[in-house]
Amino acid sequence: MSDFQNYLDTVFADLDTHVVKEETVYNYDIYKKISTDVIKARKESGLTQSQLAEKSGLTQANISNIEKGSIHPTIDSLQKIAAAVNKKLIIEFRN
Repeated sequence: MSDFQNYLDTVFADLDTHVVKEETVYNYDIYKKISTDVIKARKESGLTQSQLAEKSGLTQANISNIEKGSIHPTIDSLQKIAAAVNKKLIIEFRN
């Protein structure tokens, strides 16, 4: 073994040299975002779930389930909710 290799072995003996696999994980939960946005818009409009349901033509149970994130709302349902709270529904793709 060369002197240089011995030097490297000594210097790096205590260094943790395991390989780290670099991964990009995209954990964006769109349904959580929708849930949060519906709750925020409803509260800003001063509406209860029942009132929002009546204005949107959806059921109160449906509004509740959207807010809890237990169902995945259709675009049609989101458009009805947006109209009921005097907002625009905008869907876009971003990088």
